[in-house]
Amino acid sequence: MFVDLSIVVGYLVAMLLVGWRSRRQSSESYWVAERQYGTLRISASLIITVFGASTTMGVISLGYSRGLTGAWWPLTGALALIPFGGFLARRVRGLAVYTLPDILKRAYGDKVAVPAALMIVISWCGVIAAQMIAGARLLDGVFALGYAPALAVIAVIFVLYTFWGGQLSVIRTDTWQLVLFLAGLLLCLILVTAAISGAGVSAAGQLPQGLLNFPVSSEFGWYDLLVYYPLIVGLPFLVGPDLWSRVFCAKDGVVAQRSVFAAAIAIIPIALLLAVLGILIRARFPGIPPDGALPEAIGQLLPFGVRGLIVAGFLAAIMSSADTTLVTASTILSLNVLAPLGSPSEAQRLAHTRVCLVIVGFVAWTVAGFQHGIIPALLLGYTIYVGGVVVPTLASFFRERLGITSTGAMWAVVIGGGAAMLGEVRGGDLLRSLVGDGANSVFEQLLGQRYPSILPLVLSVLTVVLVSRVTGRTASDI
Repeated sequence: MFVDLSIVVGYLVAMLLVGWRSRRQSSESYWVAERQYGTLRISASLIITVFGASTTMGVISLGYSRGLTGAWWPLTGALALIPFGGFLARRVRGLAVYTLPDILKRAYGDKVAVPAALMIVISWCGVIAAQMIAGARLLDGVFALGYAPALAVIAVIFVLYTFWGGQLSVIRTDTWQLVLFLAGLLLCLILVTAAISGAGVSAAGQLPQGLLNFPVSSEFGWYDLLVYYPLIVGLPFLVGPDLWSRVFCAKDGVVAQRSVFAAAIAIIPIALLLAVLGILIRARFPGIPPDGALPEAIGQLLPFGVRGLIVAGFLAAIMSSADTTLVTASTILSLNVLAPLGSPSEAQRLAHTRVCLVIVGFVAWTVAGFQHGIIPALLLGYTIYVGGVVVPTLASFFRERLGITSTGAMWAVVIGGGAAMLGEVRGGDLLRSLVGDGANSVFEQLLGQRYPSILPLVLSVLTVVLVSRVTGRTASDI
């Protein structure tokens, strides 16, 4: 155990050292890594950003609980990256902005950019919390540290590392962290398979019927595949502040486009391998909590010394996604919410970003202390984000053609995001009670049982269109 713990501590210390060595840098470097990186670095950064909590422990737990269809979480993201690469990546990089709300500011002004930025920060606290939860569960499950102490270790280390290094240290470390993650995943698959074979356990014989079904199963139907996942999971990949922050760091639009396509292709096999690992763990350990599947397998099946390497590999994925989401949210909070309140210098804006990073990290830490589920925490963040930000952002690229006004976009953020927050209270029960029984049945028929998550997106679309028609298309709208 001491050897394994030493390996993990060594990895975490190395992360802190990288951040410390990058602490003195320009604002351009901190926010967008000086926009100097090529296809290999940007592709690796996109892939490892995607493979954070949702597509490591989250997908393994989904694979454990419902089989191969658990892979659809990242697979949906990969499909969403294809239109992003084909239609938006070059345009996004060509704008030479620092954040996604900067794009909204160019199109609509601060009246849209500021509330959208707040919506992103609020929703991304849930996404960051999911990364913390995954890291804490991994450390606690393997080393029995206790959830709260493990959460504190993860939160403090990745906040410090990101506080010092910003986007520059994130980009610099993402490539070798991707290699470490892939090595850990493949080694874990091999050793778990060997352990199952050595114990004389037939994986197929131990699995419930239907666990190998694909593309749908009894627990994941066509509604989830064709409606819920594309809207709630896919749209944050198509229009996501963390993934777009990788594109902002690319050398040019060609690099951005190539990197997005490369990431989309690479996600597919890795997603399937993670789901398969969850299935194998269920064959060996039926009846355990799904979120504890990976720590259980590492702690029970893998030899000393190897455990530390595997944990470090999965922590690399979690930490790489966590630092990207954290620095993105804090940059948005400082540049798009605080900066419009005054006229800070560039040095002051950089200092504000670091302060915001600590604040956002602490809030996410608090959320992680109350919300122990990885996938629920992610869905919380994604639902709020999709309801409030996606539609106005996509519409900004076609504003003149569609006749979208700043007022329409602003109210889409407020109404869509507000409805999304309301829909997440008590699992959607509050929204259902406010809507009433009659309207509930209508919405369920039109949008399905998960309509509290989808209705905010529909309201956002209707609002941006109808309000824009009422307020009119004027040149002075901004």
